[in-house]
Amino acid sequence: MKKILVPTDLSPNAGNAVRYALNFCKNFPSELVFLHATHPMLDLPDSSLEFYDPIVFQDEKEQLSYVSNNLKQIFEEEKVDIENLKYSIELRIGFAADEIVLTAKHLNCDLIVMGTQGASGLSKLFIGSVTYSVIKKTEVPVLAIPSDYPYKEIDKIVFATDYEGISNKHVLAPLFDIANSFDSKVLMFHAIEAKEPIAAYIEELQVWKTEKNFHHIKHTNSIATCEDVTQGILEFADENHASIIAMIPHSYNFFTNLVHKSKTKEIALESKVPLLVLC
Repeated sequence: MKKILVPTDLSPNAGNAVRYALNFCKNFPSELVFLHATHPMLDLPDSSLEFYDPIVFQDEKEQLSYVSNNLKQIFEEEKVDIENLKYSIELRIGFAADEIVLTAKHLNCDLIVMGTQGASGLSKLFIGSVTYSVIKKTEVPVLAIPSDYPYKEIDKIVFATDYEGISNKHVLAPLFDIANSFDSKVLMFHAIEAKEPIAAYIEELQVWKTEKNFHHIKHTNSIATCEDVTQGILEFADENHASIIAMIPHSYNFFTNLVHKSKTKEIALESKVPLLVLC
């Protein structure tokens, strides 16, 4: 991973994602690009109120200094060797999700590391958040960091999958890069709703597809039935003390189901595990 985009709105939650990215990239010779997007001023009809980001009215030099000082404070707290840290700061005016997607594409970033805006639990993470908007729109993998999750060495990655799309080496590249760089074990997990029986051919398909594409990294295969797929994934990750949950959303159709389920708000398991979305 040569270039990692780290959006920051200077909030404590974003600061936690910055800290995670700084520690994460110690295993990669990466350039960090810190992005601060300020919302344009909005005039509301029939109202004298105006909503804006305060620093949008400062000139560019002042904005840059404001963001830079915030980041350098974090660098000092994390004891980062600034002289050897390759990083840059990008300032944009626009809505955060759109600017993150555009900047990641324009700068050819390999990964986006961002916070979840103070949300806890996967159910809250994907309801109207900037993070979910980015995930829906971007073609760049996203590593979403819960607001109170401290950086930990990545030793176990739960890869929740239905085994579709796992032959796409381009999509899987970030997962392989992370697993190899951290010497992590990938725990393949296929959750099936209880009403669907586990057929023998599914387990055989697991082994065949997995061994064909995952032979070069440490991995295991697990399959289980559960009343709720989302809950099953989170419980499996928790039971195995996973450092990251990884998914291919377009294959697994996880995000679509999560957002549209009527009991979405009930899925509040308060997961604190970072989520790697493979695009």
